[in-house]
Amino acid sequence: MSTIFYGFVLRLGQIAIEACLTLLIGVMVAGVLRRMVGPAGTRKLFGSGWNGLLRGWLAGMLLPVCSLGVIPVAREMRRSGVPGGTVLAFVLAAPLLNPISFLYGLTLAEPSVICCFAAASLVITTLAGLLWDRFFARNIDASECKLLAEKADAVPMPGEGPKRILSVFVTACRELTGRDLGFYAIGLLGSAMLAGAISYGSLQHTMQHADHTSPLLMAAVAVPIYSSPLPGMMKIGLMFEHGNSIGASLVLFMLGIGTSLGTLAWLLVDFGWKRIIPWFLSYVLIVLVTAYAAEPLLYDSRKKEEEHTHAFDDYTCPFPAHSVDHAPLIRLKWAEAFGPLEQTVCYGLVGMLAAGMFLRRLDRGGRAESWLTARNADTGKARPKWDVTIPGPILGGISLVGLIAFSVVGAYLYYPNRNECLDRIAAVYAEAAVATRTGDKNDAIRRLEQWDLLVRKLQVGVYIRSGGLTGEQAEAAEELREALEEVRDMLLADDLEGAKAHLILVSLKHRALKDAYPRVESRDQ
Repeated sequence: MSTIFYGFVLRLGQIAIEACLTLLIGVMVAGVLRRMVGPAGTRKLFGSGWNGLLRGWLAGMLLPVCSLGVIPVAREMRRSGVPGGTVLAFVLAAPLLNPISFLYGLTLAEPSVICCFAAASLVITTLAGLLWDRFFARNIDASECKLLAEKADAVPMPGEGPKRILSVFVTACRELTGRDLGFYAIGLLGSAMLAGAISYGSLQHTMQHADHTSPLLMAAVAVPIYSSPLPGMMKIGLMFEHGNSIGASLVLFMLGIGTSLGTLAWLLVDFGWKRIIPWFLSYVLIVLVTAYAAEPLLYDSRKKEEEHTHAFDDYTCPFPAHSVDHAPLIRLKWAEAFGPLEQTVCYGLVGMLAAGMFLRRLDRGGRAESWLTARNADTGKARPKWDVTIPGPILGGISLVGLIAFSVVGAYLYYPNRNECLDRIAAVYAEAAVATRTGDKNDAIRRLEQWDLLVRKLQVGVYIRSGGLTGEQAEAAEELREALEEVRDMLLADDLEGAKAHLILVSLKHRALKDAYPRVESRDQ
């Protein structure tokens, strides 16, 4: 029982850190839609009918949000009177891909397969939205959207100038601490509880291509598990490398990245359980049918199907049943996840939570919003030439484009240039070798995992800067990761001597990687 509890604690901290960035972006986008774009602009942006379904998918693909960060955006769409089918198509599509995770997928899996996954997401999410509009939307839905639109249009918009910017922040803080906070907690707590309860390593021999139940098993695991786009794409990349089921990877993509218990809870509350349950089951059925159809079409028979994989270790308890002294490992794992970028985002999110709670407790009447939306009186003075009036929808559109640009810039920050990656790899290589030779099993495993991630970052960093990878580069990286995984498996099996001996092969593969990715002059990076 203690192993389950400590596994829950570790996983909760990891996924909470993982969710911070995309959740922060979600509440800020909701603030931009309400205070800059406005309800009428939001309805125009997303449209209705077939046009709205396609726009919902496209907007979802561009915005870097997760299955929790999509909730405040979708709620603002619904508040503005956007049709239910468009809202649902957006909810399902938005968490799946963003520029960072898409680039990652292109480098670590067959680009054609990733493009097929993106196309499948368009078809499936659009079909799900159409399914809602045709079979599950009640006759009163249209009148309900009209009433919501009229109510939202009646709320005054902030005036021009700094007040408009500040109002976005105030709205985001309030949204972060409102009713949706419960849905975020359901998503994080539910995922951590399930991961803690699934026994250590129990998924390592599953999701095989030859096992026809793999998509079904993945669906059972993926729906309640929370995963942000990038870690989810990493696991899909591992599945491709290990020759796992393509159908299971598609299910992980559509349901594991696209949904969470928090998302489902919000849908049940806002749309009603009597309609959402049959609609969502229909959606899962469509995903499974597509997954089984994709298996023979997209599976690469040239890939060697591995007997086991560590791709799903994050979905299980991190501690074996006989393990003891969990606290040090929990601190180490949290420290690894809490990098410089994550620290900035987490502290910012905590600050917004504090501000939102302060506003809700001391300003229940909404005086701050009343002041922000009050129009300044015309003094009759001539306005300076630099004081240009920018319509709210245009400013909101600029803000949304800025968020997309931020995700592109974030890709370059998250995936450093090759020289920086090679420097980090050299340092981790030395630390992993020392830990293995001195018998520090836990530290050695941790360093090997860092090494594996840095090799992946090296691939993506080179890809986005040079436009592609050579066959030699892809092969060298894959062979090194395979060697690292073998050492890790030996350490997990307490075969310390075998791990030490295998370091010779790792050294050779490391040298081959350096030859495949030669250092370049700084101006060429």
